Amino acid sequence: MDVFKKLACVALLSIPALALAASPKSCDAVNLGPEVLAKFPNAVRACHDLSEKNGGIYMHYVAKVVDVAKDGVTVEMLDTNNKAVSRVKFVPAADQMAKVEGKDESFGALKKGTKLDLYIEHSKWGLYASPDGKRMTIVSQETL
Repeated sequence: MDVFKKLACVALLSIPALALAASPKSCDAVNLGPEVLAKFPNAVRACHDLSEKNGGIYMHYVAKVVDVAKDGVTVEMLDTNNKAVSRVKFVPAADQMAKVEGKDESFGALKKGTKLDLYIEHSKWGLYASPDGKRMTIVSQETL
């Protein structure tokens, strides 16, 4: 009888773990690093989904181009309702490409109003054009 009780307890305890493993990860379940929260307070609100790459969890964002200049690209980070929650200016590497509607496009060729995909690794502040890409230099961030 004791063996039966132990097996029943193990089975009951494993049900939530199985449910968690089967459900997709949501942005609000990610444990953000303190630097990410300090520099981007709307990180969870603006997150569209998650990607795992090279052992890291990357939060996926959609951004609308506000300005493209020699000294950087300025975008508005959009929440899932398409509302701007933050304005970020960054400098991509010269050979870095943006993802626009699933296609690679040069950052220099982006036009005002274009929407592109951006990523932030959940535990440290930094902006990426793709989870496996180079970290871009962030010049400024403003919460809207």
